[in-house]
Amino acid sequence: MSKSIHREGHHGPSVFDNRSQLDPTARPAWFTEHIETIPEAGRRLLEQYSGLPPEQVLSHVIAVRDKAFDIWSYACIGQVRFLDFTLPKLPYWVEILSRLRSDASFVDAGCCFGQKIRFLVFNAKIPATQLRAFDLEPAFIDMGYELFRDKGNLDAHFLSGNLLADDSSTGGQELASLDGKMDVVHVASVLHCWAWDDMVVAAKRLVSLTSKDPGSLIVGNQMGSLDAGQYEMPTGTGYNYRHNEESMERFWQQVGEETNSKWKVASGMYLPAVVKENREHSWAKSDPNMRMIWFCATRVQ
Repeated sequence: MSKSIHREGHHGPSVFDNRSQLDPTARPAWFTEHIETIPEAGRRLLEQYSGLPPEQVLSHVIAVRDKAFDIWSYACIGQVRFLDFTLPKLPYWVEILSRLRSDASFVDAGCCFGQKIRFLVFNAKIPATQLRAFDLEPAFIDMGYELFRDKGNLDAHFLSGNLLADDSSTGGQELASLDGKMDVVHVASVLHCWAWDDMVVAAKRLVSLTSKDPGSLIVGNQMGSLDAGQYEMPTGTGYNYRHNEESMERFWQQVGEETNSKWKVASGMYLPAVVKENREHSWAKSDPNMRMIWFCATRVQ
């Protein structure tokens, strides 16, 4: 078992405030102990892109998943949702794909194992040299190469970066190399890790990555609620803010005002099966209004 890493103040660490968040005898409710299948799109990618024999895919995924969960106890890792590619199912996909096929630059913020980068390279046939990705946890970048078996064969650029760090810190310095260079910023299941104020800080950092030209995009999806507001995190490590369409509009208005920029925002709520299932658990705090929300913020100045 890999050593747990302490990341104070962030959602999902396996150790928080010097206390283990993982029961040594029973995993959290958002960890699926017995995995019998993985999402079909992920299986195809691992077989056709990575060259894994079909009979080895499941055990290979579970081995990487278990190591990763011992570092950060995210539900998307525990439930193997990182291999369910929602990007092409969301309304902004056609626009992103069109831009990428016209040589736009792209960065995936909070990329986890870089699975969306591999999806874009293999499924969408986007040149890897257009693609960037970063995650707070450097070990996840290495695990991505382990998961997809493409170390030395993928020309995309990965780096570690912290959206809440200032430019003088290591995480901030690496992100600074992308400042003002990105045409499309993608941030999925990341911003919902924070309460409103920290979410604003993170979004302002995303804005700094974008090209200053009108038309730059920041797109993503995250946990939301029909009743927008602040909710206790299931790990007990703080609170997060869950948006609806109205609060998302206010949020990007504030981000624009604080970055001397202006954004046109489209958003929408949706209810995938996994949310229907998860909101019934006590760890989800039984929020019947829980949804997912997608957003597409287009820079207008």
